[in-house]
Amino acid sequence: METKTNIRYKIHSIAENCCILNIDKINVSDINEESLRFQYKIETLIKMSENIILVTPSIRFILGDTTILEVSATISYDVQTLDEAFSVDKENHKINIKADILPSFVGASYSTLRGIVYAKTVGTPLAQYPIPMIEIPTLMNKNAISVED
Repeated sequence: METKTNIRYKIHSIAENCCILNIDKINVSDINEESLRFQYKIETLIKMSENIILVTPSIRFILGDTTILEVSATISYDVQTLDEAFSVDKENHKINIKADILPSFVGASYSTLRGIVYAKTVGTPLAQYPIPMIEIPTLMNKNAISVED
């Protein structure tokens, strides 16, 4: 990161991409904190010409070998003058970060996914298992970033 830059941004939209709840064929009494596993991923697409950043968090709840819940959403952020936050070095395939706004977007997007999961699982045995808290640096390390002109 080069210097501190005041970048203005806002959430533009939230779109649910996928919600698959598959608990019909399992014994719900088998669900507990020890048996339930989570897999998550975060993908970020920076659209330079549109001044938009799309963050797509996804999570799976896995019981044994069965995915019992899969949820994904895309949160779109409008960023005024995106080129003041990032530049792209096409020759070296690098993103130069001028203002470190991505951690805020990733954290907010993952928290938004938590709310979506809760809304989708209310009234089911999964409602008592919110998606886990994960530190933003860990989320950022799992973040797959791509850039479009």
